Amino acid sequence: MNTQKICSFYISEFHLLTILLPYINEKIIEKRKIAVILQKDISENVENYLKNVRNINLDNEKIINIGWKESKRRNIDDLKGKDVVVVGDKEYIENINNELENFEVKEILNCYKVNEIERIDMILSGHSKVLNTEGTRDVTKFSQNAQKRKTIKTQI
Repeated sequence: MNTQKICSFYISEFHLLTILLPYINEKIIEKRKIAVILQKDISENVENYLKNVRNINLDNEKIINIGWKESKRRNIDDLKGKDVVVVGDKEYIENINNELENFEVKEILNCYKVNEIERIDMILSGHSKVLNTEGTRDVTKFSQNAQKRKTIKTQI
């Protein structure tokens, strides 16, 4: 199985949830199975976010039931055929991705905190898409040349 790898970059946990929860909700609507692997427990932040943000339509119960606690022990076999979201520092994400290489997961979304990485370009080169608040986009659309052309066109 050819696993699609997506990356995302966030500034704070609130920003992460603003990016991540609509994506997960979309997967729920598509009836896809999702697993979240976390370096630290963010369950309280997820519950607070869902309680306080009302301008987006999310399936709160299903999102909460995914499991947002720190993933100390995981059964990789339970991840087969699922879309997997990995949140943690660069080393943690790399270790999880190495574990997942031999298993049939459909999609891996790696979420990196911006201030914990040195070279975004190196991370982008290992992924086919980027997820942000607007949804997923091909990595090539985030290249410097594409952004320069877009900026120049808006100034003409």
